[in-house]
Amino acid sequence: MNRTLFKLPFRSESFPRWRCPTCIEGVLDLAKGTFRKEQCARSRQRWGHEGWGPEWTEYVYSCVLKCAHPPCQEVVVTGGLGFVDLDVEYDQQGNPDQNFTDLFYPRYFLPHLKIIDIPKQTPKDVTGELNQSFALFFINPASAANHVRIALENILTDLKVKLFETACSGRKILTLHRRVDLLPSKYEHLKDLCLAIKWLGNAGSHSKNEVTLDDVMDAYELMEVVLTQLYDPKGDSVKKLVKEINKKKGPARLKRKSGKKAKS
Repeated sequence: MNRTLFKLPFRSESFPRWRCPTCIEGVLDLAKGTFRKEQCARSRQRWGHEGWGPEWTEYVYSCVLKCAHPPCQEVVVTGGLGFVDLDVEYDQQGNPDQNFTDLFYPRYFLPHLKIIDIPKQTPKDVTGELNQSFALFFINPASAANHVRIALENILTDLKVKLFETACSGRKILTLHRRVDLLPSKYEHLKDLCLAIKWLGNAGSHSKNEVTLDDVMDAYELMEVVLTQLYDPKGDSVKKLVKEINKKKGPARLKRKSGKKAKS
């Protein structure tokens, strides 16, 4: 995941190379003549203030993006906020040249971007929660993190991890932490990953601390590993390769002569 695509502001003349959410192969380009910015009311009200400076300026923006992949050409609408910041450039002699520049960062995309790849074999209720998370990513990181947590719950259900247990007081709903602990031994290697996702999801559900875009992207990166291991055939081949390398204590394709053992 290239985090700078999703967290750093951009200039209107230099858009990030966001992937098309429909075909995934193409890059979204700005549709000519569609970018529009306007100062918000609070920004206009500051004009008469004695301490006013260009850096007090705030914008809202909207534009249309179009997929550059010819067979696709999907259209995506995006909007967000903008501000003015001091930009320093250097000439050929190394002398600094300071200029104010407009910078923008998105708050929504329609259709939403796909932040990570989701294997085709992923259960629909897992994919649905992750897509909900992607849609909320820019506007509400805490909610986005919570949807990743729900996706993890759905993965455990798909893996037949029970939701309830019977106690003297009756039927009791198991916590997510307890369900992760109950993962079968063949998924032991995923437990730490799942617990980390759970903690990040909890931050979005319960914590009073602010959840950042980086926090959500941490959850996405961990979830991508879990999805690959469980639902991507290539992930299965990687596990087989790891097993073979560990068995041979060396390259999987290494042919050893009979009677000789690998040194530790």
